[in-house]
Amino acid sequence: MLNELISKNTPLQLLSHPLFHVHGIEVWVKREELNHPQIQGNKLYKLYENLRAFHAGGYRSLLTFGGAYSNHLAAVAAAAHAEKIPLIGVVRGDELAHQPHRWSPTLQRAVAQGMHPLFVSRADYRALRMRTQTQIEHLQSNYAEQWPNQMDSSGIYWLPEGGSNLLAVQGVRYLAQALAEQCPDWSHLYCAVGTGATLAGLSAFSPAKAGRKICAVPVVKAHADLASQITAWIAQTGASEPCSWSWHSTPSKRYGQLCEQQRTFVTEIWAQFAIELDPIYTPPTFYQFWQDLLAQRIAPGSRVILLHSGGLQSTRTHKPEGAQQ
Repeated sequence: MLNELISKNTPLQLLSHPLFHVHGIEVWVKREELNHPQIQGNKLYKLYENLRAFHAGGYRSLLTFGGAYSNHLAAVAAAAHAEKIPLIGVVRGDELAHQPHRWSPTLQRAVAQGMHPLFVSRADYRALRMRTQTQIEHLQSNYAEQWPNQMDSSGIYWLPEGGSNLLAVQGVRYLAQALAEQCPDWSHLYCAVGTGATLAGLSAFSPAKAGRKICAVPVVKAHADLASQITAWIAQTGASEPCSWSWHSTPSKRYGQLCEQQRTFVTEIWAQFAIELDPIYTPPTFYQFWQDLLAQRIAPGSRVILLHSGGLQSTRTHKPEGAQQ
């Protein structure tokens, strides 16, 4: 199924606004929210090579991580359901284990699609989420009551939180190729950053050109470890001339919480374009572009792409701003 999805380019939609004409720029939105209802946006590309590795390696089941409102869990559950892969979803918050009435709509849907939820403490979640398969034994022993009896601990493919690893980075090359086909001479690409794999892939597989840059907008405060991981992933792809990128910080307070200026932008300015945004990633990213435009940080003649990275499954399941993800 993913083969078919990844081979189809989503629209690159040209936007029209008087300010774009005044500043002499062209602006597009890459509509990745349209690639699939649930395996949406950048999640599709990050999963593609991982699922190929799953099948090639003869694994029998998949294990991954996420919060109760995780877009990643939603995407993996939908893909595993479509490909008939047994899935364990390690969910942050062991208090939810025996309280299904508190499960988010995202979690309910994932379980309905066959995901077995394994609820762990927040301390264990922090320790386990980016680790290796050797720690499956820890999960199996410490959470024996929840561990599925039919699941053999051997043959499990371990997929990190957010689906971010080198294979995910390599999968993003298909998105970079689509952008190169649809707008070969783009100058600015605005991209939201969570775990960093999408940014790493776009940088590694987008041809470097004079004046071209990726404007990376982190949804939480950028830190040195994340930058180091992104740099390492880019190097591991073997890219000889990766596209340059830089942080563009926004006034977001914390994950999932928009500031007043961002909310105003979404309701008063972005509403003119009639393209739905998710609650977390695209608003601060597109808002940063708007601020750069108003501050005249984008030169006349620029060709700007705003990457819509999906996440719309959460528009009907997202909890109030600032809540734990």
